[in-house]
Amino acid sequence: MNSIIKMISILSYDELINRIKEKGFNEKEIERKINRKLEELSGLISREGAAHLIANELGIKIFEDIGEIKINKIINGMRSIDVYGKVIINYGVREYKTEKRAGKVGSFLIGDETARIRVSVWDEVIINTLSELKEGDVIKIKNAYSRENNGWIELHLGNKGGVEINPKGVVIEKVAEAISLKVFKEIKDLNETDKNICLKGTIVQLFEPRFYEICEICGKRIHLENGNFKCLEHNIVNPKYAAVLNFFLDDGSDNIRVVAFREQAKNVLNVDENKILSLKENLSDFEGIKEEVLGRQVEVIGRVVKNEMFNRKEFIASNIQELNPEKLIENLG
Repeated sequence: MNSIIKMISILSYDELINRIKEKGFNEKEIERKINRKLEELSGLISREGAAHLIANELGIKIFEDIGEIKINKIINGMRSIDVYGKVIINYGVREYKTEKRAGKVGSFLIGDETARIRVSVWDEVIINTLSELKEGDVIKIKNAYSRENNGWIELHLGNKGGVEINPKGVVIEKVAEAISLKVFKEIKDLNETDKNICLKGTIVQLFEPRFYEICEICGKRIHLENGNFKCLEHNIVNPKYAAVLNFFLDDGSDNIRVVAFREQAKNVLNVDENKILSLKENLSDFEGIKEEVLGRQVEVIGRVVKNEMFNRKEFIASNIQELNPEKLIENLG
């Protein structure tokens, strides 16, 4: 089996311009929009990147039909997905009733060597086959679509979908550990309850790191009590220090303050632990590092929190990776 038979197809620059024209804009208007977007992001993305962001704002479909794909490539909002997976858990079928409709829904968890994903089945014909589904079966999901549910990406099968149990010649030897799939959002669409969210954007402001005391043994935060630093697990200890870094991320739709602790702070500054700890005594070195960081495109995974003092949403990072400018607009649409 090919690892990916049909990759995600993202529209070219010329195709995007033609799609934007179809929305009623002429070339001069499109040119103004692109230049304005470049100015908003201080020229830190390409013209193609700006066109993608504009297309996304106008609701233009950037993805073509997906076809066959690995689980870790699935993102929110995809259609016509075909994917192979090994059954990890069959959750069975349950009945539901709402004000508008009643029926049954079946669900199960599958995985391949890249990730795991929950599948929800709404079509009664497919639901009737789920009793045959056992742990360890290999299954082909056909013509599914992806949706976000409580911060996680799921696959859904309606009456246009299909399943094939233990297709001939398909073997999945290894299933990934519990790797969660990213839910991509624009900053303007963030909610206070969002978790496991992925943002992509540009670092437009960076603040000096602050440092706090941690246990020299377990690395957990410690507090000063009666002149001694105490760890809940190791009692009185000598303190080590860890960094926390704040920066503003802008994705063209809005900006948000991001808080990065320890490893993620190092990922932002792109320095080793000794260098970041040296900033505690020599903050003058920070300006040179800051110049290198500003304008960098990054992917940030994390959760939204409410800063009660300033009455604003902030983002706590659990993982930060650098992107090149062309990747800034990947997975939008």
